[in-house]
Parts: sequence; C-alpha cells; structure tokens
Amino acid sequence: MANNTHPDISVAVHQCARYCSNPKAIHELVVKRIAWYLLSTQDKGIILTPSTSLSLGTHIDADFAGRWHREFSELHDSVLSRSGYVISFCGCPVVWASKLQTEIALSTTESEYIALSTATRDLLPLRCILQDIHNLSFIKLSCNNPNDTISSPCLPPSKIVEDNNACITLATTEMHFKPRTEHISIKFHHFHDKIRDGTLTVIKIGTNENIADIFTKPLSRIKFQHLRRLLMGW
Repeated sequence: MANNTHPDISVAVHQCARYCSNPKAIHELVVKRIAWYLLSTQDKGIILTPSTSLSLGTHIDADFAGRWHREFSELHDSVLSRSGYVISFCGCPVVWASKLQTEIALSTTESEYIALSTATRDLLPLRCILQDIHNLSFIKLSCNNPNDTISSPCLPPSKIVEDNNACITLATTEMHFKPRTEHISIKFHHFHDKIRDGTLTVIKIGTNENIADIFTKPLSRIKFQHLRRLLMGW
C-alpha cells in the first residue's frame, strides 16, 4: 500500500522492511501501529485533483544523519541520511520514494544534493516517456514560448522544489567548489546540463510546505496531517 494508495506510510514501512530477516518485539509493535493506522483510514486513499498544466514537478527533501544516536554510533547505517521525494504529473503524485542514501553525506547540503540527484534519475526518464506520448499525438503539450503552437514538440520545464538554499546554489550555479564541497562526486552533477538548457528549474519552498518532508522522517501529528493533506488531499 505504501507504493500505491498510501504514500503517507512510506517511512514507517521502509524502516520495518529493513528488519524482515531479524525482527524484534519492537518491530511487531510498530507493524501493529501501522495496521491500526490503516484500519482507521481504510476508506481513504489519494484524492487526485489534476490541474490543466500537463507538466511534471518534483518535491525533494533529505534528513541528514537522522538515525544517529550516541548509543548506536558504532553502527554504519546510523549515520546514513534519508532521501525523500515525490514526482507529480498535473499536480497529482505518480512516483514517490523514501530510502536511505547509500553513501555517507558529510553535511546537510550534501544529503540534500544527493536526494536531488536521485530524484532527477526518476524524473528525466518520465519526461522522455511523456515526450514520446506527445510525439505519438495522444496528447499535445505546449512550450514556454508563447509564439509556439500547442503541438510544438517539447515539454514545459519540470519544476524541482527544494527547501535548502545551499543545495539550490550548488545545483544552479557554475562555481568552483569550496573545500567543504569539492569532495562531492561528479556523478551527482548529471542534471546540470538539463538545468542550463531549461529542461529543469529549481525553486525554493518553505520547509513547512515541502511535501517531501513526509518521506524523510517521523513527524509530529500536526505537521504529518498538514503534509498528508497537501500530498493526498485529506
């Protein structure tokens, strides 16, 4: 259900799934809590309210070393950050993910940048699929240029929503990396050309309005319900 109708339980399900091979009593309690939540919301799902804009957009967030605790500091995965993102088409969520990053980020900026790179690896293939559908004339998409006709063979730019200023700067600015960021691997820069040519645009959003935050960590009841309303419509 976390991958189909209940993206709001993605973090909890992913955490439980990591202990399938060696579950403890605490994991049984967590699974029961998930089941109680699903039972209380069994008549709920994703309320899709599509907009008239046939475009893809992405909300991205990361939780830097969110599982670290001094009691478990010797465990490798306690320092891993978590990426979370949701890709929407016409304002409706179509792809989402909540997963630990495979490499250790050394700062909040780096963890956010890794999440941004990971999300664009899903976003760009979806743009290609949408372009192919357009070329087959199933749907017609317009470009940014108002002088172009509605059948122009291109897509509107995909907006990437991010709440970290430093990450946005790294993603959108041609710059020489400073000592604290020069270690970031070149593989995380694969989307720079797409930003330069206008295929992708990165915009700032407030943390409290970033839907992807629900995919990165446990939240307070009030914030969880607020982001769930933005994501699922209820």
